[in-house]
Amino acid sequence: MFVIIEIAYGNCRKEKSKIFMKRISGNRTKLLRTSLVAIMVTSVVLTSFTGCRSDPTGYTEGMRDGNDINTAATADDNEPTATPLPTGSPTPTPTPAPAIPHMNMPDIDTKAPMFLNLPESVSVEIGSEFDADRYVGYIDDCDSDVSLSVEGEVDTSVAGSYPVTLKLTDNAGNTKSGNMTVKVYVPSSSGGGGSGGGGADEHKTLAYSDFMARYPGSDIAYGIDVSRYQGDIDFKKVKAAGCEFVMLRAMIYNNGELGEDRKFEEYYRDAKEAGLYIGVYYYSTDCTIEELHEHCKELLKVLEDKELDLPVAFDWESWNHFQKYKMSIVDINNLFYEFAGIMESNGLSSILYSSKYYLEIIWEPAGYDVWLAHYVKETSYEGDYTMWQTGSIGKIDGVSEDCDTDILFKSRYPEVFGGH
Repeated sequence: MFVIIEIAYGNCRKEKSKIFMKRISGNRTKLLRTSLVAIMVTSVVLTSFTGCRSDPTGYTEGMRDGNDINTAATADDNEPTATPLPTGSPTPTPTPAPAIPHMNMPDIDTKAPMFLNLPESVSVEIGSEFDADRYVGYIDDCDSDVSLSVEGEVDTSVAGSYPVTLKLTDNAGNTKSGNMTVKVYVPSSSGGGGSGGGGADEHKTLAYSDFMARYPGSDIAYGIDVSRYQGDIDFKKVKAAGCEFVMLRAMIYNNGELGEDRKFEEYYRDAKEAGLYIGVYYYSTDCTIEELHEHCKELLKVLEDKELDLPVAFDWESWNHFQKYKMSIVDINNLFYEFAGIMESNGLSSILYSSKYYLEIIWEPAGYDVWLAHYVKETSYEGDYTMWQTGSIGKIDGVSEDCDTDILFKSRYPEVFGGH
């Protein structure tokens, strides 16, 4: 049985939900988690995201940068010697109830803003305008509107290299600085034609059988995640190749446009007929609670006649120019908690998708399941995770294009895999 709490979800509330997951009736942890999240996440809707009180010391912290989703292939000597397990969980168990269903602002703001994207150099065509904000990404723990200033001069009327210092300042006066070189160049009169020599680099792929052999273990289930970009898929061949589950993109909100993945209905039908376990993901660039509610309402309509075996993933990864969304670290975490509450009040479980880097510096999963993206052979992520997207160059029979390769721990989903 499910207890559906219908409070504070506005347009996302459903009086009669046809959406469900396969669950065992004795899974009291999941039921408790659903009730707690539905009740406690209400505070997100009622809370305004106000800034923290300032610290008179004006503390400034160091900067971290990098994005490990798009890293190069890992060397062969990183081959794992044993089945990967969630750190700190020698025997994976069902995820505990969330400890923090709502993130509060700290009493005193002592942390400086953070650069998420700061290139060492950028190129600007002579005669054009230099706008530093176009080339960097940044975020603050409390403030949604951080100030960016540029120290140094860039004369875009004269070709050359111009070193500048970029400075971030939050409302509490905390600052973070970083250096960048602006290269003003004259376009080539040849129109950018290359040297005409050598061929393209050989495209690297990973056979699905090799991917499976890389991560052996009785608790491991093998899967893929796909969207319309994978084109036509023969899911019966996919299953025959050893794939056990698939995560399908159900909906996307990007550049102000919301829509169902054009292949979702077809993929869902064919994957179901092939006997694959199915989960879905929502690619989001939502930046307000109100916006999220409207889009969840549409997502739930898409899913209302679907039987899902695995969670609905929240996929937020537009970090290069994050400042344009006017959110803080507190804001975006509360956005996920709200998403999870909406899904679970409608009988669906949820999972947070993110790369290792952003899981370490932005997200606080608060006991929710995590779908880790880390494109290496052996992950160094020390947090807990339930699924792992290990790469994006998988080659499996039944799919003509490359696809992402995933593993999950069966013991995290006893209602699906039983005693495996």
